[in-house]
Amino acid sequence: MISILVMTHGELARGFIESSKMIVGETEKLEWLGLYPGDNIDEFNEKVITKIQQLNDGSGVLIFTDLYGASPFKATAYCASKLGPQSYRSIAGVNFPMLIESILMRDSKDLDTLALHIMSTGQEGIKELFVEAGAFQKEEQA
Repeated sequence: MISILVMTHGELARGFIESSKMIVGETEKLEWLGLYPGDNIDEFNEKVITKIQQLNDGSGVLIFTDLYGASPFKATAYCASKLGPQSYRSIAGVNFPMLIESILMRDSKDLDTLALHIMSTGQEGIKELFVEAGAFQKEEQA
């Protein structure tokens, strides 16, 4: 089973994990790490390596981070030299639809296919109420 690790600044990752339980229930191989003010980046990088190694049962680890280019994402780049790219995929810009879909689909896809699918899911999950309502009304009139 592909493991999932959510890494963000502060408690955001924990919130994603706790909220996901309301939708999919308790799930295994789903963990989080937060980066906090005053944390040592080198120590955080080592925590990330250790967490990936602990989670990876051979199927790989799908990692979500909050911001592209920020410290949690950079930590996943640091891991590449230590772990190799076959062990994990790192996707920046996590949103809730991405996390839920990855939990539900991780048993039916390999790591590369899941990562590509989840990026599409994240983009498709972004909607604006009145734009969508307008599209709905236009469809009804056609």
